[in-house]
Amino acid sequence: MSETDEVFTLVRKYWKILLKWIFRMHDYPEMTVDELYYRVNSDDPPVLIDIRSVDDYKGLGYSTYGHIPNALSIPMLELESRLDELEEYKTHEIVTMCPGGGLSLAAVDVMREAEFMDVKSLKGGTDAWHKKGYPTTKPD
Repeated sequence: MSETDEVFTLVRKYWKILLKWIFRMHDYPEMTVDELYYRVNSDDPPVLIDIRSVDDYKGLGYSTYGHIPNALSIPMLELESRLDELEEYKTHEIVTMCPGGGLSLAAVDVMREAEFMDVKSLKGGTDAWHKKGYPTTKPD
């Protein structure tokens, strides 16, 4: 599937949530990049789920900076089918992330429906994290 097809598939599936994000009319919990930076450097960091494409996660796509260290790569189109991989984290704090913070709200919705207890979206996404100068990494 091309990147364009992927975008259209995501928009068709999650348009209601994306519209709520655009108009700031949602009740999904969010975490700022500053809060996340503090949390990832604490004794009890959250589970990070990067829902961007594998290429963006690796720094080979639009997001050339790579990903936040220790983030799991689970593209949004695969999230629902891979929730069983995350079963052990149902009661852990989880932060989902995308480039700008909108689509990660859809990931929060999917995970809440699957009874994950504490899921938040990264407000401003990985782009805001990178712009702030916080660390990112790329696979070797």
